[in-house]
Amino acid sequence: MKGKILSAIAMITMFGVVLSNDNKKSIPTDRQIVVALDTSNYGYFLQKGNPCGYQFELFELFAEENNVNLDFRIVPDSLKFDMLIGGDIDIAVFSEGFDSLYSVFNKYADICSSIPLDNTVKSVWLAREEDMPVILSINTWASNLKGRSTYNALQTKYFSRKHGKRAGGISPYDNILKKYSAEIDWDWRLAASIAYHESRFRPDVKAKSGTIGIMQLMPNTVSSFGVKNVYDPEENIKGGLKLIACLSDIFRKKGVPEDELTNFVLAAYNAGHGKIFNFMKEAENMGFDKNRWKDVASVILLKSQNRASTSPKSKFTGRETLKFVDNVLKNYNHYKNFYGLS
Repeated sequence: MKGKILSAIAMITMFGVVLSNDNKKSIPTDRQIVVALDTSNYGYFLQKGNPCGYQFELFELFAEENNVNLDFRIVPDSLKFDMLIGGDIDIAVFSEGFDSLYSVFNKYADICSSIPLDNTVKSVWLAREEDMPVILSINTWASNLKGRSTYNALQTKYFSRKHGKRAGGISPYDNILKKYSAEIDWDWRLAASIAYHESRFRPDVKAKSGTIGIMQLMPNTVSSFGVKNVYDPEENIKGGLKLIACLSDIFRKKGVPEDELTNFVLAAYNAGHGKIFNFMKEAENMGFDKNRWKDVASVILLKSQNRASTSPKSKFTGRETLKFVDNVLKNYNHYKNFYGLS
């Protein structure tokens, strides 16, 4: 059995070199690949609200260069293999290298492995045999990875010097975010993601647009919601959550369904609800569903392209708002993986 396992490993490693011409096209770009990581410095952790980790950053690099859509899950090592075989995840990270894989291949005949992805812990990524195209694409990419500046920077960051300890929470203001999010029945992790993208949790930030503090509130918003000291973290966060509650009510009255509400609220938080109303009206005039964010976002993108070509100096095209919504939701998914609701 040991010989058969060694042969299988040799074959997989060989495939990574021989079958390298068309592997980039082997993973459909519309498919979401679910990746299981653990919470460690070499896996996935949050530092000042920012997702970090050697494997996480390696996957981000792979996704960017191969146009792959990834979704990360925090999974204990004891559950990874069963979840992989059951189809709950598509890739499981194994950090001990080939030497510790014999028992795994003995028990799970349908699991295959990538080539080692680094020279230190010699981590490998495991997938189901039916997902061999995924492994082949990883191998092609990994075989060209070593020696590149991005790879060397990751090696230096996580292996050549001691990395900072994982933060005990998303931000120093988690308790405040939880308190005022609960008052409006809002997910505090989503509020934290807004704060992260607005200010990186800095209470002293003042933008050129005039927005101030952790939640980047406009002066008129400050007065409307009774915020006396906009630089005080608790008052600022409280004001930001009141604004979110107000925007939620506004879009509900406009007929936006609950499953679409978050997108519209985030967009309005960034651009103001008046601008979003205008885009909704344009979407309706063009035959789109004004209460579906995907439709409105398509119109924003189309209009932004037209405005950029006809009026390149225009300060607002909508692109920044689209990016804000996408980034906040992406970070929110990271926070959900890492922290529970309580």
